[in-house]
Amino acid sequence: MNRTTRVDRRHPACFILLLDQSYSMSAPMLGAVGRSKAEALADTTNRLLMQLVQRCVVDDKGPRHYFDIALIGYSDRVRPLLKNGDGFANPMVSTPQLADSFLRIHEEPDGQSWPVWLEPVADGQTMMCAALDLAHDFAAGWVAAHQDSPAPVVINITDGEATDGTLDDVAGRVDRLVALRTIEGPLSMFNVAVAARAAEPVLFPSDPAGLPDRYTAGLFHTSSVLTSRMLEYARTDAERHGQPRPGEGARGFVCNADLAAVVKALNVGTL
Repeated sequence: MNRTTRVDRRHPACFILLLDQSYSMSAPMLGAVGRSKAEALADTTNRLLMQLVQRCVVDDKGPRHYFDIALIGYSDRVRPLLKNGDGFANPMVSTPQLADSFLRIHEEPDGQSWPVWLEPVADGQTMMCAALDLAHDFAAGWVAAHQDSPAPVVINITDGEATDGTLDDVAGRVDRLVALRTIEGPLSMFNVAVAARAAEPVLFPSDPAGLPDRYTAGLFHTSSVLTSRMLEYARTDAERHGQPRPGEGARGFVCNADLAAVVKALNVGTL
């Protein structure tokens, strides 16, 4: 279902990001020279959070409460990664709280800068099932209190298989997530499989043909079909960059993701 409710302070939107922080994320990130997957993902996430805050600024009174956001990191343990304005860990953080709770300002040699909420971590295993369980808890509580809002979007970014369950276990947990809904429709699930080796990224496919392995195909099947609004954006972006246009039935799934592909997935998922 497409979003028809205007996002405002009475009807905020909800984004939940699941970030793989396992040891394998210490490997180099394709498309990010000199940076590990963990470093590139942290930078990309921080810049996304900054953009979400900026989208909520409409006057000189600071960002309005248009979004509720959660970051969940998973490795040997699973935990929320954001804090509220008082410095306490919080499952869901509003954009005004987010604006007041960054850790530091990162500055690039070329003069670019952005707030840092997330530092890179790469250690331990891949407790994806536990992360999906926590995402369900967060999303279920949010949905119960925001039935008149757009349905939440959950974006899972990983470079490997779950170490705390099988592919069927992952699928079962995603089934519980996408069963959550507001009056706008069901929760949308995105999966981004970060590249382990040089290969052409696969952006928003409509079927699993040509995916490299059973696990990747399984992530495709647990990803939601893009709404028409998301599909229109993805097609416009593809045309602008001379890439194949996603077809009907395109899913919120990216395979062999380099840094640019991760950014595209986040942009589509957080429309």
